[in-house]
Amino acid sequence: MPPNSKDRTRRKLQDAVVAETVEHGIAAISVAGIVKRARVSAGTVYVHFADKDDMLRQVYLQLKSEFHDSVTRGRDQADSAALVREMWFGMFDFVRARPQDFLFLEYASTAKLLLPEQQAVADGYAADIAALLRRGVEDGTLAPLEDGLLSLLLVAPALHLARGAVIAGQPITTETITRTFERVWLSIANTQGSGQIT
Repeated sequence: MPPNSKDRTRRKLQDAVVAETVEHGIAAISVAGIVKRARVSAGTVYVHFADKDDMLRQVYLQLKSEFHDSVTRGRDQADSAALVREMWFGMFDFVRARPQDFLFLEYASTAKLLLPEQQAVADGYAADIAALLRRGVEDGTLAPLEDGLLSLLLVAPALHLARGAVIAGQPITTETITRTFERVWLSIANTQGSGQIT
């Protein structure tokens, strides 16, 4: 079913928020800049959002939910090595298709925009991903590293590649994603356990 006019307008606003943030930084964005980029009237913003901060928060949570869904789509994989590989390629499906959205998530996370109840939702996504990685540590597939370090080793290359894609205006190739995963795997696999790439 095609999106209705209200959904399309909200998507235009979301895309404008992301583009303005990536181009100018969160502190420098304005409703006027978003309106101009989205090509909507100023009043349209307030049909969808209470104010600029509400807009930033809602866009962040929407994208965070979509990113989480992409990363965890293979959560039913019984084999931990296959699960981590699926998480990696799920993350990169998101990054490759939407590098600016991925950078926005990083910028917004650093800005600490969320209200406490919204932060609890975002923290729940992070805890869910950490639990999936912990499963690999517990069964000996992954090296016994802290959850935060495992996440960092997986996400940092994605950030680097997403930044490069945005700056160069070039997509990230499947070959680059695969080669990078092979290198990242060497840093997170338990060489004493069963950490084989599948």
